[in-house]
Amino acid sequence: MHRIALLIFAAFLGTACTAVKTFPQAARAGDTIALAVGSPDGMTRANTTAVFTSDVDGTPIDITSNIRSIFKLYADKASSIYAKFSTTENIINTSGHEPWLTVVALDLPAGLTTGPGQIQFNTTAPYPTIGSHINSFPIGLEILPGTGTPSDFMYELGVGSTFGGNLAQLEAQASATAGPQFPSPSCPCPSYGGIEIKIHMPTSSGASLTQDWIRVLVDDLTVQTGSGRGVNYGLNGGENLTVILTSPTGQLKYQEARLSVVLHPAVTFIGTPTVTSVRYFDINGNETTGPVADYTVSMQ
Repeated sequence: MHRIALLIFAAFLGTACTAVKTFPQAARAGDTIALAVGSPDGMTRANTTAVFTSDVDGTPIDITSNIRSIFKLYADKASSIYAKFSTTENIINTSGHEPWLTVVALDLPAGLTTGPGQIQFNTTAPYPTIGSHINSFPIGLEILPGTGTPSDFMYELGVGSTFGGNLAQLEAQASATAGPQFPSPSCPCPSYGGIEIKIHMPTSSGASLTQDWIRVLVDDLTVQTGSGRGVNYGLNGGENLTVILTSPTGQLKYQEARLSVVLHPAVTFIGTPTVTSVRYFDINGNETTGPVADYTVSMQ
């Protein structure tokens, strides 16, 4: 796992752009490599393909089935990356989502031509407009002589016990992501003291679903807004979720109401949840106007 951890430096150099080289920059056919692919929204193995093309013989090889995991890395929030006026703001300003770096772990197939080549990804996931989309950005890789082996990412789990790392556990679970269109066609909008979002979300558990079986994850955009936002949520009748965001400084931005609902693996959504109400409040608690009609819910 030390290789992947080192990739965090690439997350925000150049505002979380795609790395132009793999990590490591050279590997044997059969080895495991990691690729920093920018800050897409919802990139998964299901919506992504990969092709390796040798610069030596020009032969394209589909390596999609060799993708082991696609997951996000986040910087330490005590680091300068999360400081006000850092380049991290550019990611938020051009995507509307929390800053992250997406990493692809990939086992190279055997038999690749020795010498320089390129890996080309193709995904339907959208990218921040600050940089290039991965679909038009090949990543260079040097294939070394010899035959490698996939990494088992062994780690020590106390009292001398060792286990192989399962990178698939780092991938996002299926979730429902709700939020306003970004940028909103009805803005510019003021800052707010509070935002309340209500979502109807029928699940396989029906009225018996409890708060212990869900996670509500609200994107942290405070590096851009300085809102110091607080998050509270609760279920009513098992199917009606209320999420309340507050800012003691009245600096909440409308895009901070972007959130994801993750269910316990034993529970599934029945259809796509719907946003039933969005309300905005000023710092004095008075209801005010804000973007409502452009709210959407997507399954990821």
